[in-house]
Amino acid sequence: MEQKVAKLCFDPSFCNTYVLGGEGEPALIVDPGYNKNGALNRYLNKHHQGKILGVFLTHGHFDHFLGLNEMTDPSSFPTFLCQEDEPCLEDPKKNASFFLATPWKLEKKISSYFLEDEDEIKIGPYQIKVIHTPFHTKGSCCFLLMGSPLLFTGDTLFRMGVGRDDLPWAEPRQKENSLRKLFALPDGLKILPGHGPSSTLGAERKHLPSYLAG
Repeated sequence: MEQKVAKLCFDPSFCNTYVLGGEGEPALIVDPGYNKNGALNRYLNKHHQGKILGVFLTHGHFDHFLGLNEMTDPSSFPTFLCQEDEPCLEDPKKNASFFLATPWKLEKKISSYFLEDEDEIKIGPYQIKVIHTPFHTKGSCCFLLMGSPLLFTGDTLFRMGVGRDDLPWAEPRQKENSLRKLFALPDGLKILPGHGPSSTLGAERKHLPSYLAG
């Protein structure tokens, strides 16, 4: 059964932010990137009474976590990420903001919960399976929403493309193994990537070299 999920992209230079939850229900957020002037906060207040179940970070690049800085108290809910990417939150070189005029880092205290491959996290009505897919960063993860056809792929897999592996904190040698792990999943899964439009695993299998999709 497909859950209600909103895709928010307030600024195309930041990631897609996904918010799960029905109207008035507490929200589960994947990658709260852009939140300048409280854009994400206003959405959450309007549709979810400002209530947050938790946050899942697909990886530690600044454009995927920076929205936490404009939340009133991000320590009041859990933030889930792979421990390998925890250094990104404090290091502009590792989080890929070092080349900007204003490098960024996490400035607010959060309640971090560290994920490992194949963890299954029960939070509110949701159960999330963790698929560790290092290469874009050391701690890149995809999140499978159990009981639904939804797979949040962050910057691991896009429509007609994959993430970069040439930035600091990347693991290019892990690229093939990580993509193979994803393509072991059913073709019918809908992928919700960190940037750009959605797709399915079956469609993306056709766009990638056969040695990755086999």
